[in-house]
Amino acid sequence: MDTSILTVLNKIGEVAQFAVAEYQRLQDVDKQVDDLCSKLEFLMAMIQVAEEGNRIKRDELVRVWVNHLRSAVFQAEDIADEYFQEVYQSRPGFERKQARRCPCIPCFNLSEVPVRYDLAGQIKELLGRLDDIQNNKLLNMRPRMDGALDNNIQAIDKPTIGTMVVEGRVDAAVGFDGYIKSIINLLLEDKGSTVVVVTGESGIGKSTAARAVLGDRTVNRSFDICVWVCLPAKSRVDKYLDQIWKQSDEQTHHGCGRSEFKQVLAKMKSLVVLDGMDSMDELTGVLRELPGGAKGSRIVVTTQLPDEEIKQRRSGVTTVEVKSLEQADCVEFLDKVFSGRCRRVYKENQDKFVDKIYKISGGLPLAVVLLGGLLYFKDHETQWNEVFDLLESYARKRLIKRLLTVSYATMPTILKSCFLYFAAMPPNVPLDLKKLHRLWSAEGIAESESGGGFTENEVLARCLRVLVSRGLVERMEDGTKICIHQSVHGFAKEIAHETGFMESDSKFGIRGASTVRGLSIHNYVDRVIRIDKENCFPKLRTLLGDFAEDSITEVAHAKRGLRKSRLEFLRHSKFLRVVDLHGVKLGTLPDSIGDMIHLRYLGLRSCCLMDLPPSVAKLLNLETLDITDNQVQSIVDEFWKIKKLKHVLAEKLTLPLSAASMDLVTELETLQGVRLSSQWTQENCPIKNMAKIFSLAVVGATAACVRLLAKALEEKRALHHLKIAGDRIPLLRSSRYQPLQYLQLDGKILSDEGAAQSYHTRRPITASRIVLRSSCMSQELLGRFLSQPIVNELELLDNSFTDLKLLLQGDAFKYLKKLKLGNLKELEELVIGESAVPNLMTLEIFGCPKLKKIQGLKNLEQLKNLFFFDMPEIVAQLEAVDKELSGKIKHVRTSAWASTT
Repeated sequence: MDTSILTVLNKIGEVAQFAVAEYQRLQDVDKQVDDLCSKLEFLMAMIQVAEEGNRIKRDELVRVWVNHLRSAVFQAEDIADEYFQEVYQSRPGFERKQARRCPCIPCFNLSEVPVRYDLAGQIKELLGRLDDIQNNKLLNMRPRMDGALDNNIQAIDKPTIGTMVVEGRVDAAVGFDGYIKSIINLLLEDKGSTVVVVTGESGIGKSTAARAVLGDRTVNRSFDICVWVCLPAKSRVDKYLDQIWKQSDEQTHHGCGRSEFKQVLAKMKSLVVLDGMDSMDELTGVLRELPGGAKGSRIVVTTQLPDEEIKQRRSGVTTVEVKSLEQADCVEFLDKVFSGRCRRVYKENQDKFVDKIYKISGGLPLAVVLLGGLLYFKDHETQWNEVFDLLESYARKRLIKRLLTVSYATMPTILKSCFLYFAAMPPNVPLDLKKLHRLWSAEGIAESESGGGFTENEVLARCLRVLVSRGLVERMEDGTKICIHQSVHGFAKEIAHETGFMESDSKFGIRGASTVRGLSIHNYVDRVIRIDKENCFPKLRTLLGDFAEDSITEVAHAKRGLRKSRLEFLRHSKFLRVVDLHGVKLGTLPDSIGDMIHLRYLGLRSCCLMDLPPSVAKLLNLETLDITDNQVQSIVDEFWKIKKLKHVLAEKLTLPLSAASMDLVTELETLQGVRLSSQWTQENCPIKNMAKIFSLAVVGATAACVRLLAKALEEKRALHHLKIAGDRIPLLRSSRYQPLQYLQLDGKILSDEGAAQSYHTRRPITASRIVLRSSCMSQELLGRFLSQPIVNELELLDNSFTDLKLLLQGDAFKYLKKLKLGNLKELEELVIGESAVPNLMTLEIFGCPKLKKIQGLKNLEQLKNLFFFDMPEIVAQLEAVDKELSGKIKHVRTSAWASTT
């Protein structure tokens, strides 16, 4: 027995000695992982260099070499992510900085020993594979890479984002005057065709011409509503009707329900523009369901469909074919395209450059814009000639693809990632800029530019501006939206697939699902995810999905037990960084969502969610939670201890009762659709710690909560957008408050007459754009609220003003450009003081049945648009006083429609 015990003890001693020797090697795995990440970045740069040249001058061996190298790089990324996944699971609180400890004590748990043995072996094997690929003497890749780059691309300067000076692009419908006039004449003819189809090849300017028609003042005055609809391909017909219904309600304030809409639309004189209808079956289906409208109603369709096919399938259609620009029109177009740094070079060499540009572009407007984008940052004649020579030497490629290939090859690396991300978005459809920035941030796109003196938001904003300057994307709707042209989108989608950046499909039936790293799903047929259990995505990093959200007519039937999806398949995708799903009908989230420790972005919009599992508090790297258009009202308190949280968007989400639960949330920039706790005080209000808060929207606020909020926001220099909804809202004042960009108050605004004298020395919180709803303000209170001359746009809606006379006078309104008055039931008179609103451009009034008199419009030189709804007496009065005003008035009669529904 004693011998046996001694033998066992000796064995234990041997294991202990072995363990001590191995601990040092196992601890070195941390350094190996860091080294692997560094090599990963270096090899990704090598891939970029090899692809830039080879995309134009094809070498099959270079292509194979790049594919092998990319596969190895992806394997390295998998190993690094696997390591961090295992460490997070074995060390609670791993995100915190490790405390220093004695070097003889291991800095990892014993449970990590098997993980580290396996990891060390994988890294050793991978590093050997990378060395073999990188230094393959048999293929002699270095000369091949150098040769691939020997094609003048190096001659085209490729500045980093930080060194680019970005000026604004000038966009105009130049060279389309003849087409625009033809379309307008067809729309205004008494016996003209109901449907006008604008045809032409992609990039010819069909949408540009149609937008110019829709913005024409004569056209706007001739129709009750003017609607623009552009939806992704294969969208359901009812989605088109929903868009028309929403826009018509915004324009006419008819207030009818969705079920009554077709009857109302049938009585309107309407103009509907259907943009990008390139499927004959889809076009026929939409036209079949659209009501004919009142006499004179028109439909404009932009399409690439051949003229013959349209007339064969649809009788009584008039077509307008848009063709390439003539050289004279091209010169005028170029004057608008070439601005900023390149304009001087263009003007000095205009005679010889115009011929070259016209020869390359063929007068295709999109080609001219893309070429202008290539030359935008070139301020020397030699640089222009290098671009021309390069493009002409690769004339075998199709025009648009040739321009896009060179443009892509000369982008900085960070810009390529931003550009390829548009492959996951639908073409020609306006995209929200703020959401795009949040997605880019979650993907870590800006991390490569860190340390350059710019914040992450500044880097991403500059990336977007450069993409716009290059003509690759276009700003829309006052700069708050962005869209990508269909032809440019097709190129981005092709490159994203080729490089493994993003796969796109209408379902989840992707070939090679086990290797897919980015996936974009666009399903506009239903709201259900159908996926085989075997068809999982273990390498997936990004999942973006846009599904057929219920139409307004289906919302009433939402409780009938329609089939719901589950996201159980995501438990196989443990490396996910971004999940953004819109319109999926979900019952709930699986608890396994909390195991996705890499997740930075979780977007579940319009997904029928009622709650979130407590495991979401384990998402320690989460930056964005977007649960708008859901019914989630609370989240476990531990969720608010995620230090990296930046954006939370909801509908009516109650914040924790205890302020201490949010002490760690100091990085928040967006907090939307939240309820404040009634137990917070001025001393412990967590909003005081949110120094970076940019946008805040509070619902269900009490007067006490609003006062608390105003005090907490005094130091918030970054705040630009503020929305408060509640029954009673005190007049907001602050001693340090900066003007906001946007302020919306929904609720009765209380007077501050009884406040202390020191409170009156503070300035009222104001903004360049102000929207007031149900505010019940008097003239005197409104004057105190708008005491500073800052406001550019003012909307007084839903009894926000209760006096009989509204007087605009003094300096408070001297910068006012747009004034909207709606549903002010007591208002009888509007008086504009002399020189009080010298910059007013637009006045819109609706829902004011007692308004009988408007004074002071006659001498407003900047006034361009007057919109009145069911106000025949006012219109007659103004036209009698000043004939010039009649050309600016649009009067819509909605009472006749409402009376028949």
